[in-house]
Amino acid sequence: MGGEGGGGQEAHTSAGALALVSSELYSQSNLSFKKGSSTVVLSRDFIAETILYLNEEDCIEPAFLVYSLGERYKGFHVERVVSIGNTKVKPTSPEKYPYTPYVFSWKEDLSEPDPRQLYEEVLDEFRRFVDIEDEIRVLMASAVMLTYIQEDFETVPYIYLLGDNESGKTHTLNLFAALCYRPLYGVSIPSADLYTFLGTGGHIPTIIEDEIQGVERDTEKAKIWKTGYKRGAKVPRITIKPNGERVIEYYPSYCLKIAAGEKLIRLKGLSERFIIIPMVEGEPVKDEYEKEDYERFMEIRKKLLMWRMIHLIDSLPLPKLDLPWLKKRPKELYKPLLTVTQIHPTYFQTLKEFVKRSIDEKVNERRSSFEGFLTKAIIELIGRDETFEIPTEDVWVKLKMDLDGVDHPSKPYQMDTELFGTITKQKVGRRLKEVLGSRTASKRIGGEVKRVHVFEPSKLLKAARRYYLVTDVTDVADSGQSLELQKGLEILEKTLTEASETLMSSSKSVTSVTDLEGKT
Repeated sequence: MGGEGGGGQEAHTSAGALALVSSELYSQSNLSFKKGSSTVVLSRDFIAETILYLNEEDCIEPAFLVYSLGERYKGFHVERVVSIGNTKVKPTSPEKYPYTPYVFSWKEDLSEPDPRQLYEEVLDEFRRFVDIEDEIRVLMASAVMLTYIQEDFETVPYIYLLGDNESGKTHTLNLFAALCYRPLYGVSIPSADLYTFLGTGGHIPTIIEDEIQGVERDTEKAKIWKTGYKRGAKVPRITIKPNGERVIEYYPSYCLKIAAGEKLIRLKGLSERFIIIPMVEGEPVKDEYEKEDYERFMEIRKKLLMWRMIHLIDSLPLPKLDLPWLKKRPKELYKPLLTVTQIHPTYFQTLKEFVKRSIDEKVNERRSSFEGFLTKAIIELIGRDETFEIPTEDVWVKLKMDLDGVDHPSKPYQMDTELFGTITKQKVGRRLKEVLGSRTASKRIGGEVKRVHVFEPSKLLKAARRYYLVTDVTDVADSGQSLELQKGLEILEKTLTEASETLMSSSKSVTSVTDLEGKT
């Protein structure tokens, strides 16, 4: 089969697939093509996926399941070799990949699967084997579906199963591994194995890792996890050739990743990429996987693979979401899952309500954090005193009053609070600099020299948004705000507006002078 045919089909092709056609992952320069084999081949008029094929002689051999838009072989059929231009490409041997092969028979029914029914089949498996809230099962089912069409999205979420021993983490990971698209599944996977897996095959796989705690100490693995949420991301790695030459190679890191561990990951730039699912010991309908279960999983996987192939080159993109409340980091995490779940309107509504509630809980959690409380206190002081230079002692007194703090009898630099435990002046000063970008200075106030924190309005407004004190520069997020907080926000907004207008006026004046000089 070659690359001919398929004219006029672009209007029916998903945006994600079209973008991938021009990607180097699918070009003739791809390493797997040079070796003469590939796991996936994607062209404008066909897609070929490596499978194991049981032929009419009852012999099993590597082959390609091909979905074609061409007139000659429109639909599904099986090929031993496919062609990209003048290049013949063979399917990857099953010894080269770590997951269970997709096995098709010559007697196979290759009719188009129904996406909604397929979603229900995946969800039924999570209902059978995972004892957790049904809305979480819906999220898990959506994650499985998403692994098959990651090409359609700019970002993908990571999922983290957090729990103690016997909480069902590994049991759930086994189900993900049985259903997700071409996964690498292992325990504390070495970084070298990750690089090898990601660097071949010409497709976007899935990574599933148990006992991931400790990734903070593995810089090579951490690079893959920290960058791999965004499409097109690559991680450089230096390799040494037999002759001693050092070569930099770039490995694609983008793919949906699922992990499990007993402790939260404390790695800046990674922990916020996870949708965290707490796991506790439960009683699922079925707590072990038997032969008939794996046989059923294989049938579902085959239908998922066929759905993927049709979707990537012969389907309209999934409808765009219009959810004004879904913004920034939550949007990156949940939008792909919600988009996929539109396949099934009932469960889309279930997941949407769960996401909205999760975001609201996150807002309240961040707003009530120590940093959120500190930001609020500073803006209230600005509203009270109408200055961006706040004496250090005023900050301490304000916190003590608002938190009902109790002075330590022998340590005047610390106080005990019910909300945040023991707070020290050193911690307050450090967080003011780290979170709010303050700088310290000495200033004469009321006849004496005092140490003050000096704040920049732009940084304070960013912090106000981060801790949900406002939704926008002018919009109030909490109707129960104090008058001092409202006034402080108004001062910040007014100061920035005046600074912007002054800058624009100055720019116009410079332009006018330049024009006059040009005319003379």
